[in-house]
Amino acid sequence: MNTFKGIERAIYEFLISHAHELDDISAKTVANKAFTTTTSVNRVCKKMGYASYTELRFKLAEDLNKQSTTRNVESEQLDSIQSVARSLYQSTVVYLYSQGASIVSVSYLSRFLSLANIPHLVITDIHQLARVESGTVMLISKSGETQAVVEMAHNAKRKGLKVLAISHTSSTLASIAHTNLELAEQVDGISPYSRESQIHILELVDSIGKQLLKP
Repeated sequence: MNTFKGIERAIYEFLISHAHELDDISAKTVANKAFTTTTSVNRVCKKMGYASYTELRFKLAEDLNKQSTTRNVESEQLDSIQSVARSLYQSTVVYLYSQGASIVSVSYLSRFLSLANIPHLVITDIHQLARVESGTVMLISKSGETQAVVEMAHNAKRKGLKVLAISHTSSTLASIAHTNLELAEQVDGISPYSRESQIHILELVDSIGKQLLKP
């Protein structure tokens, strides 16, 4: 399960918040900021889909630059992002769920919800919704076809919960969700990571977070 806790989460959040400055930041500097070792830094980088900090340091900027030439998240999906943020803010409780590499993005969204004082729970099993009668379920799936995530969406909708999602355009999950923030990239069905897709998800989560934390 590629979720980050403790020191790993501190490293991850530093990397995300300094994504455009990593050319001038060494692995040792990152480790010192998190009071840990470069081994831990490289471990987090591998969970993010990179072979090492060295690869992340150079490829992350490249991946972000590729995306900036093909898409502007704030302008293309602003209405949907605002709608999702509004639904999260107004919900009595938010349930977050994902599988695989996208669990990282759920962890990142959880941080924003905590900062915005929005009651929420990261769930790991469909049975955790058994006694839930109200609230919002936020699902993140790169492909939108992961069976466990699709089943969670169906179950939540049957219970009358609001279903929000971040998933691939025209996916099964997108068709179930009340609101879906679309991932337009083609998904690599072989590799467990597609860096550009994962970065796009994190950009969307970051945009949601900015809306939640607006004064």
